[in-house]
Amino acid sequence: MTETHLSPTASLNLEYYKKQAKALLKAGRAGDPAARARLRLFKTGEDMALHTAQRAVAHEQGFASWPKFQAFIIESKLDFQGLVTRFIAAATSDGRRARDLLADHPELEGAGVYVALVLGGWEKVAEAIAADPDWVTAKSGPENVEPLVYVCFSRFAHPRNPRAARLALTARLLLENGADPDTAFEGEDGRLSCLYAASGLLNNTELTRVLLEAGADPDDDESLYHATEHADLACLRLLLEHGGDANSTNVLNHMLDWESPDGVRLLLEAGADPDAAHPEGDTALHWAVRRGRSAGIVRMLIDAGADIDAVRGDGRTAYALAVVSGQAEVAALLEERGADARLSPLDAFVAGRGGEVPEASAKSRANARLITQLAESGNVDAVAALLKAGVPVDARGDGGITALHYACWRGNTAMVRLLVDAGAPLDVKDEMYGATPAGFLHHGSANCGEGDYAASALILIDAGGWTESTPSGNAELDAVLREKGLIG
Repeated sequence: MTETHLSPTASLNLEYYKKQAKALLKAGRAGDPAARARLRLFKTGEDMALHTAQRAVAHEQGFASWPKFQAFIIESKLDFQGLVTRFIAAATSDGRRARDLLADHPELEGAGVYVALVLGGWEKVAEAIAADPDWVTAKSGPENVEPLVYVCFSRFAHPRNPRAARLALTARLLLENGADPDTAFEGEDGRLSCLYAASGLLNNTELTRVLLEAGADPDDDESLYHATEHADLACLRLLLEHGGDANSTNVLNHMLDWESPDGVRLLLEAGADPDAAHPEGDTALHWAVRRGRSAGIVRMLIDAGADIDAVRGDGRTAYALAVVSGQAEVAALLEERGADARLSPLDAFVAGRGGEVPEASAKSRANARLITQLAESGNVDAVAALLKAGVPVDARGDGGITALHYACWRGNTAMVRLLVDAGAPLDVKDEMYGATPAGFLHHGSANCGEGDYAASALILIDAGGWTESTPSGNAELDAVLREKGLIG
């Protein structure tokens, strides 16, 4: 961190600096030359925004960003033990924050055995085991979990981190002294094993190998599924080599959520069944088309024996899905390989082939599911065609999720605009999470991150559909929310 220059009269007073930022923004908008000069370096668009003023204030105090300045103020008020606790919590949940804390406070490195666990200090861990062998299997420390959990969930175990190898050695030491390789963290998201952390979360091949060789169960309902999310498939291979079931927990369909020919091939060679059906009837072939996968991957599934004319719960084949979503190359491939090319009146209409759509068909449950899926995939033209055909804009798909929920999750401004202008309900809650479209946008801005969440939020705000009152963690969105007075 750069040298700080905190005002002696306002040192460590966060509210003071929040007010300073607001005052700077107000002065800049009023045309004050000095204020505008201070803001000029940080203005990214035509209009000045609160986040611009906050960044200027933070920079003047010696910090690269407002979040870093804010965190410094909070942490400066902690005693050393409080700082250690905060560091361990960050190390097991927020790698960037943990690295910043360690850089700012290098003295943390020697602050006891729980810090040693998250940093790979196996020498200190060995001393703790010698002093109390039962410690290895007992819940303890700031997070009240077993020692192996601190090690495996440590973000310092990311394979690009120079501490990763030491963390694998620390895990081996704990396992050799009685730690259970199936140890798990029980949190709000359920049971998450150490193997999940090593393979699915961190993609640490050596740590994954250490756990599997100690007997960790690869079929824990999380590890295989999340190991598909990495471009490097080494951890997925290890899990399969140690008996992981390629047909468990929807693994093949999850691999089809992105373009990974090597990953699909690996799972098919490991015995994944392309005709295994999702609860709503989607086979891998349906899923590949739904997710916009290439003709090459679709061909791979057909060659592996996928039923080309399998019908999912809404009556659609993979060919029908390809046609309505505008995937001409895939549709042509399916037709060439013998797919049934008949379409329902609605699908033909959406594909631009004309005809009439019976009202009962347009308002059916089957087409409710289709409009939400096309909204999720970002197909604005197809969604517009479905609305024109009479599919209700408030139709609910899987889990009671509407098209607007999905558009907000993706931050798809064009889709949000289309649906809001068409009268989509703004306050409806889905059945899975009990969240409004604004809630999906708020969560998606930090966890999906694909679109323009600030612009999408403005559409909801202007329409009176904003329901969230906490920061999202997305700087651009939060700047809009602060400017509108919706968060502090």
